Amino acid sequence: MQTQVFDAATDFSRRYSARDPSVSVIVSHINSARTIASCLNHLLSQEYPRELLQIVVVDGGSSDGSIEIVKKFESDSVKIIVLPGSSESQGQMAGITASNGDIIMLTNSDIYVPSNWVKSHVAWLDKGFDVIGGKVFWGGDEYSLTWNMPKPKLPQFVQQQGLGLGFSNCSFRRSLLSSTGEFRNLKSQHDTEFAFRIVRSGKKMVLDPDIEVYHDHPLNSCQASFKRSFQYAFNHALVMKSTYGRIVTGSGTPAMLPIGSLIREWLLINGIRAYRESIQRAGENGIRIGLSKFLLIRILSTKLGQWLGVFLAIVKREVSLSEIANTHSRSKTN
Repeated sequence: MQTQVFDAATDFSRRYSARDPSVSVIVSHINSARTIASCLNHLLSQEYPRELLQIVVVDGGSSDGSIEIVKKFESDSVKIIVLPGSSESQGQMAGITASNGDIIMLTNSDIYVPSNWVKSHVAWLDKGFDVIGGKVFWGGDEYSLTWNMPKPKLPQFVQQQGLGLGFSNCSFRRSLLSSTGEFRNLKSQHDTEFAFRIVRSGKKMVLDPDIEVYHDHPLNSCQASFKRSFQYAFNHALVMKSTYGRIVTGSGTPAMLPIGSLIREWLLINGIRAYRESIQRAGENGIRIGLSKFLLIRILSTKLGQWLGVFLAIVKREVSLSEIANTHSRSKTN
């Protein structure tokens, strides 16, 4: 009787491919020379069969050498598309159209994902959820570090501060777009609008705090942190009011800022927890800051900006998505 010989690696790949879906990761960006190589290296280090993973980078017309950097990565796994003048959402839709994966994943050019990122998202989709989000660890410098919120212990099913459906850490099946529609071409927060649309349509969303990505985005000063936190919160609340007609909280609907969270901020409980959870990882990435300075920056720039943005959106009678300002300029570097 002839003995059959198996190539272990080939056999594993065959069995793995038969069980797991193909995945396309879309990165839409402009002028990301500082971070794009590290972003792609992390994406190419996934614990997922390379033949099932495709990366599509859509460049909006970079002038800082980003295009040349990405071209060095071009292969069967990495594709680059240059669309001068395209917005982030237009680039993402172009990337999705040009991709072939059963599952669509979205991230940004200044995001570094863990090696189990794709696998973790796929596991939730296989459980029957329609769209998956996770946590973003704000790094870059001491000012952006103060954006971090305490990490929930369990998966969540309602958007909340520190854990939401952002296109820096998101996945869904390609077929979802046929029922919910494409991304809206907003100046910012088109991911927030998409998330609210998903919730309103009755789709199942899960936000897993253990799926955490690193955001390498320095803010450089308290003033810059305040301006961005204000505009981000104002935009977020505008999208919420445009979708629901009011700032909504409660089970089954996105929550902006529960009273309990506000109290914990004023008592510095959230800030101290966020500092303790963040400081080790911050140090590993060269960010050094003491607790007192962290809390001071957090209250005077990050939180004050957010609270002011939400308040002005609440008292605004008429809202329109056209009022949303761009919090990520497509003409500047990260």
